[in-house]
Amino acid sequence: MTVAYELIRSKRRTLAIVIDSEGKCSVRAPLQALLSDIEGFVQEKTAWILQKQQQYADVQKKRQFLVADGIQLPVLDKRYTLRLAEVKEVQENGAVLLCPQRDSQQALEKWLRGQALLVLQERTAFFAEQMGVTYKNVKLSSAAKRWGSCSTKGNLNFSWRLVFYPLAVLDYVVVHELSHIGNMNHSCRFWRRVASILPDYQVRQRYLHEHSYILQWLR
Repeated sequence: MTVAYELIRSKRRTLAIVIDSEGKCSVRAPLQALLSDIEGFVQEKTAWILQKQQQYADVQKKRQFLVADGIQLPVLDKRYTLRLAEVKEVQENGAVLLCPQRDSQQALEKWLRGQALLVLQERTAFFAEQMGVTYKNVKLSSAAKRWGSCSTKGNLNFSWRLVFYPLAVLDYVVVHELSHIGNMNHSCRFWRRVASILPDYQVRQRYLHEHSYILQWLR
């Protein structure tokens, strides 16, 4: 199988293959490298290239979240089937989420934001009491690259898309940000503070990073 790639020559000494986040392949080669050697190198790495491109394609597919009748929608520890119906606002009916046919995405986001704010306020108050810290406000953000933040004044901002993660993962983000109160860094002291509340925080953290594409949903 022939792999399409962009050839980039430079003063480097070795051949290298780079796959970008969109799955595009480029080969970095020395200025004097023979084309036959480059082609042979690519042929040797074809299986690896195709595997990486498939992985990136799978991630891109997960990022494409379109509101449509019948889709499965994860909300914290629940999973709903979304149904477009003749309703004025989103309604929960057991494992079914009824959503207005008109302006469905806006209506769904409004409902999800409400769910996110409620649970984030509740979990923040719960863990703040456990940790013996005080904060000022809990607000929602639409950040595309970060799950939460904490200001020096104790104001907490969380991505409303945390509502798509399991509750245990949302709890990690809450504890992480509360641990910044009075400790605005990621020192060993900071991580000890997180671990004192969530000993398995690394498992939750790993899940968060492996599913970072969720921050692109409903954009």
